[in-house]
Amino acid sequence: MKSTLCKDIVNSFVSVAKGLWVTVTHWSPARPSVTELYPDVMPELPENFRGMPTLPVNPKTGRSGCIACGACMRMCPEQIIKVVADKGDPKERKPAEFTIDISRCMWCGLCMEVCPTNCLKPARTFEHACYTRECMVYTLEDLMKLGGTLPEEPESVESEESS
Repeated sequence: MKSTLCKDIVNSFVSVAKGLWVTVTHWSPARPSVTELYPDVMPELPENFRGMPTLPVNPKTGRSGCIACGACMRMCPEQIIKVVADKGDPKERKPAEFTIDISRCMWCGLCMEVCPTNCLKPARTFEHACYTRECMVYTLEDLMKLGGTLPEEPESVESEESS
């Protein structure tokens, strides 16, 4: 019994020494700080950041590339996307209503992957906090504002060669 008590005392001191060593190495000035100074300094988002789905506007047409097919609505595991197609010209399909309730969104990105026109893009922001549930529901206009505009496409190579 005396030998197990001595082993327990020695093991306790070794455990405390290991814990203190970890703490001392983290205090070292040579080690970079892991503390983020948010909100004073905004963190740099990684390239593969999955943000809230948005609908960027095409600068040539002035509207998003959404054709109101409903693929995103069917794919969403949380069923938070609602798309209603405009009853106008069937050749010019566009959404009459497009809403996303991000209070239940799990940021999986499936809606963006399944979009046939690739018009849903992730927002490069992560601050979506608000005080009411109603402000977490984004309409078509809100999503187009958040998405900004698509970058201008460079002129085709053929037009440059013909000049």
